[in-house]
Amino acid sequence: MTLRRSLILFAFSLAVLTASVFGYRTGHALTDSSVGALEGGTSSTSASRPPIEVGPSDWLEIPVPDVEFATLDGGTARLSDYRGQVVILNFWGTWCPPCRVEIPHLIRAQESLAELGGTIIAPAVGSGSPENILSFATDYGINYPIWIVSDAVAVTKFAAPGYPFTMLIGPDGVIRRTYVGPQTEQNLLQDVGRLLAAGTGGQAGG
Repeated sequence: MTLRRSLILFAFSLAVLTASVFGYRTGHALTDSSVGALEGGTSSTSASRPPIEVGPSDWLEIPVPDVEFATLDGGTARLSDYRGQVVILNFWGTWCPPCRVEIPHLIRAQESLAELGGTIIAPAVGSGSPENILSFATDYGINYPIWIVSDAVAVTKFAAPGYPFTMLIGPDGVIRRTYVGPQTEQNLLQDVGRLLAAGTGGQAGG
């Protein structure tokens, strides 16, 4: 084997390993074990089982878990408070490099989503005190609500496989899409448009 070929194979292996570590994936796939966890059922956690691929015209139908989140101002909030709106729920952390890459895309997506009567909500996982999170949000110019959540709740209630982990929630309070890894505003807003055009979950802002 030539040196050049060895270097190419090494680079490819490193890229695959990096993708596995950060959980990056641009498609809309939810593993069957995650579906089972969200629906409250039991399922295998075997990594060898194939994911359930969700196509452009197929939407998930998983009710949002009824969880109380802490807010940065010392209050509490629930996703049910946003019933009637399209919500992009983004689990992230200040310590998470891919999350930081994603933030500018979410800021731009929020500007467009707000015009549709929807919002991004970003529960911060393991990110320290509310003051530290607020300082981080100010530095990055974050323009959407930030809540606080533990890793245990993100995993057990929302089946988060890693971070960032994002959910598209319809106005009816039903999870319609999930995304593992950093997303672009184009990708997220495209799915929001498809969701509203399909009439799934009612009308935003209704």
